[in-house]
Amino acid sequence: MTGIILASGFSRRFNGDKLLAIYKHQPLIQIVIENCLDSRLDEVIVIYRNPEVLKLIKKYPIHLIENPNAHEGMSASLKLGIGSLNPSVEACMVIMGDQPLFLADDFNRLISHYLTNPILTAAAYNNQRKTPVIFPRKYFNDLLETHGDSGGRHIIDKEKNKQLVVFDQEKLFDIDTQEELNQINISKEDYHV
Repeated sequence: MTGIILASGFSRRFNGDKLLAIYKHQPLIQIVIENCLDSRLDEVIVIYRNPEVLKLIKKYPIHLIENPNAHEGMSASLKLGIGSLNPSVEACMVIMGDQPLFLADDFNRLISHYLTNPILTAAAYNNQRKTPVIFPRKYFNDLLETHGDSGGRHIIDKEKNKQLVVFDQEKLFDIDTQEELNQINISKEDYHV
């Protein structure tokens, strides 16, 4: 299974590129990549926009794709990732670059659920689907048709045959503002990434 990390947003609410923000002495994007590499994912693709992000992550054994159309929203990143998949890939996991608390074991748990029942599989909390999401190959063409910032949400929402894998809320926490980063830095002092 290939993981596609979406890391080309503009972080408009963060006042700077949130992927470069430090959590536990490391930029968020590096934490997410390392968690993916420590998991059972076979390959990791990162869709990036910022050259500063590229400088940080080019040392990893990952496939890097620059997104020249990041202004078009999340769908532009998703299309680049899906379009780059090897034809033998049967499923991909779409991952956000701003979820540093979702660890390798969490990725593995999501993968295990998918392998047991290979249908659309999403992380969830309180009965609400979140990310990461595993899309089987049958959705790849639909994902290539997405537009704007919706990503694959409409595909997930209209699909009846899916499974939600429940995680603790903190695992699915994504960072959109400096205040949210401060919140996890304070509340997770003993949390080991």
